[in-house]
Amino acid sequence: MRSFDQSQSQPNKQAVLITGATSGIGLALAQTLAEQGYVVIVNSRTEEDCLAIAQSIGGFALPFDVTDETALKVAFKTLNGYLRDNTLTLYGLAHCAGSMVTQPFHFTNATALQQMLNEHVAGAFLLSQWSSKLMMREQQGAITLLSSVVAQQGSVGQVAYASAKAAIEGMTKSLAKELGQYGIRVNAVAPGVIDTPLIAELSDEQRSAIQKSTVLKRLGQPQDIAQVLAFLLSDQSAFMTGQVLSVDGGLRLP
Repeated sequence: MRSFDQSQSQPNKQAVLITGATSGIGLALAQTLAEQGYVVIVNSRTEEDCLAIAQSIGGFALPFDVTDETALKVAFKTLNGYLRDNTLTLYGLAHCAGSMVTQPFHFTNATALQQMLNEHVAGAFLLSQWSSKLMMREQQGAITLLSSVVAQQGSVGQVAYASAKAAIEGMTKSLAKELGQYGIRVNAVAPGVIDTPLIAELSDEQRSAIQKSTVLKRLGQPQDIAQVLAFLLSDQSAFMTGQVLSVDGGLRLP
């Protein structure tokens, strides 16, 4: 596995690991944090995409599949060595990776359900576990996870996805209580319908209906969520933990 561009060294700076950082919300967050001076650890499944985005923002590429526990462990050993060798600390984790299954309940099989649980729940669990171990060294850190408006409101055809995202909200609150003693904050954002590849298959009619269902009469943009995630990762939210912030434009799902 190729990892970081070892030729670039930015000592004495805070690093943030972003999963799903090559598209959508993760990409918007990676660009935002790079502009703010963080060292961004760029993750996705595809090595080529990771390297391209890392190069474009001056970050570091760490490709691995968040659903593969063995690959995740190897990646964190690589990350640990890189942080040590370059006098960096892992300050933040933003778990933005994941797909969305939309199927009628009676046609959703166990494989689809397990996929949602692996990507969203198991992935968040293991990433938080390994990241927090590194953060405990400095007695500080911030973990941000992605829930969804469907975890709170429900949605026809998204029982598996909504179930996984609801688990994220319980995980966020419990992690906040357990990790607070180490100075580690844990929060989540529950986006509404965001204009990312996840909704690429929606028709113009469906998009229009969703826009009309929001108070602000528009779809969310990746940057709308990235700005809130950046806030939760920053010292500006230093007294916030265990929170789930809805960022949905006032959406009310049918």
